[in-house]
Amino acid sequence: MPEPTWTHDPSHYPEPMSPLSADVWFWAMGRGIQGAARDLRAPFGGFDTKTIDGGWAYEHDLEPDWEPDVGVLRQAALQVADRWDSEYRDRSHAITDELRRLRPERLTAHDAVAAYERLLALVLDQWHLHFLTVIPVHAAREVLHDRYVELLGKTDELEPYRLLEGLPNETLDADEALWGVAERARELDVADVILELPRTAALRRLRQTHHGREVLAGLRDYLRRYGGRARLHELSEPRQAERPELALESVRLFLELRRNLPEERADKRRRRDELVATTLARVPAGQQREDFAALLETVSRAVELEETHAYHIDYPGLDATREALLGFGRRLVAQGRLDQSDDVFYLRRDELRDAIADDWGAPCQELIASRRAERSDAAKHLPAPFLGPAPDHGDLPPMVAKFYGVPGSATHEGDQIIGTPASSGIATGIARVVAGPDDFGRVSGGEILVCTTTTPAWTPLFPSLAGLVTDTGGILCHAAVVAREYGLPAVVGAEVATRVIEDGMRVQVDGATGEVRLLRDH
Repeated sequence: MPEPTWTHDPSHYPEPMSPLSADVWFWAMGRGIQGAARDLRAPFGGFDTKTIDGGWAYEHDLEPDWEPDVGVLRQAALQVADRWDSEYRDRSHAITDELRRLRPERLTAHDAVAAYERLLALVLDQWHLHFLTVIPVHAAREVLHDRYVELLGKTDELEPYRLLEGLPNETLDADEALWGVAERARELDVADVILELPRTAALRRLRQTHHGREVLAGLRDYLRRYGGRARLHELSEPRQAERPELALESVRLFLELRRNLPEERADKRRRRDELVATTLARVPAGQQREDFAALLETVSRAVELEETHAYHIDYPGLDATREALLGFGRRLVAQGRLDQSDDVFYLRRDELRDAIADDWGAPCQELIASRRAERSDAAKHLPAPFLGPAPDHGDLPPMVAKFYGVPGSATHEGDQIIGTPASSGIATGIARVVAGPDDFGRVSGGEILVCTTTTPAWTPLFPSLAGLVTDTGGILCHAAVVAREYGLPAVVGAEVATRVIEDGMRVQVDGATGEVRLLRDH
């Protein structure tokens, strides 16, 4: 058997993982995509997962051990919205609710082990469900793309996908909720508190006045619904609900650069309606036009789930899993075997099981300190892009290439970087190189965000930005899709942007050509 190629995906794993996140979430994700791909008879087998060198994540693509059937995947793509409404959403809620009801601190050792095993089974089920939703959603896009090209051809790669912009989704709803908090602060004349004080001081000052508490009530409502957002799918990472100052930073940006998000979304919907009408007029009248209109409606319902699913599966599920694991951590703290509850994330999956099973087991502090140091050291250097034979990116399925991008496709020469054009428009401004939400306080309205990748936790930045550049991703990655929703010029898959562009430098971004130009002083 030939040696496998293990590939690092910086768009999803830009930092080393904690051992327990690797052994629970990353492990469950790999199992989930394998199971979903099998159920869907997909032409790919999913991937195996592993971490090395202090937590850097790698994936190994698997060949399907079944007979692929494009018809089965296509049918799933066209039915996924109905399956979501009738089954997937309720199942995801039930899993999260059961995770939240675990009480590891109160159980005997025997029952705590049983609860831990149940947690692992629930997480596996949740990530299987995630991919039963996400794979068909991406397949649905390609069904529409292919039919569009058959009927009308295309002048650029994004042309068919523009029919799917301006749709409702819960990432945009979450951003609008934060915008509403900012507008309430402006209305009650406490915006200056948020704009002028550091985040923790602003929260403290808002608690001291009636109008401030009114604003905080809106923030609490946002966090109750969307507080599972976090910058990474990493279980040791605090959620926004645990750190409301992160959400307040997004409110600050809405205050700095005033926008009307509801009106902007309504305008986007109007422009989409006009594009749909124009496109349908180009399709031959009769059955072809009726069929394409029906297909567009079906695919549009599916594509809404691309962002929305995360607020019913990913974020609440990860939040509930984190809460339960911290409960096991508190159990070990009470036994004197950990110093703090979040040390639990530096145990491996089987180590935690063994520790739970023995109330009088050995202390773990020395092991935890060693692994914390190892992960910290790993974060100081970039991982190898792959392990084993060089990967062949030439045969990537189009759906995969458009989501992840094609490694090695960007170029860098002198003061010019060419990445993947993701959202048209030209923007010139100050580059703000950002690692995560802890850096959001350095971002000001009108700047160009430069980062490795984005998640829905980043989107409150988008309405205030002039442009966006990411190291990773393709034309259907999260950053690209949301940038188009906000009309934000964007280049993705630039690969070296965060290393070459200096924080505070002036840059020009052309989202139609993929060019990023560094405007150095000469």
